[in-house]
Amino acid sequence: MPTIVRALDTIVDPHRELADHGWIAGNFYDGCLIDDFSAERLAMVDLDPYHKGPFVNTMGRIFGSTGFMAPEEFRRGAAINERTSVFTLGRVLAVFLSDGSLARGPFRGGDPLYEVMLRACQEGPEGRFPSVAAFAEAWRRAR
Repeated sequence: MPTIVRALDTIVDPHRELADHGWIAGNFYDGCLIDDFSAERLAMVDLDPYHKGPFVNTMGRIFGSTGFMAPEEFRRGAAINERTSVFTLGRVLAVFLSDGSLARGPFRGGDPLYEVMLRACQEGPEGRFPSVAAFAEAWRRAR
């Protein structure tokens, strides 16, 4: 378990940096990762779909892997911002630390990490961490 948590740092930290420069995660999912658990890291690939943000969803369903997409990525006129990236990062935790669900039973981590994942994956953006930096801070404290 500590190995995967350290490997997830290599996803959380760059997303914080990207968000600090105004980038919103786009079509980020487990297929954008190359794992090297022996080195305790994940390498991110295919960042081309990231967007300067925030912006308004003008398409309806935005391109992406459904299991990692925030609800607002399916609604025309919805705001897409850092809270959208927070949702995507929460879904990454759900996949790598659990079975993809938000259920407590299969989650392979302590209660603090579970609470971070749950808050990041809130249906409504207002229930999520307000920024990727706030998510990263909570992740660091919980781990």
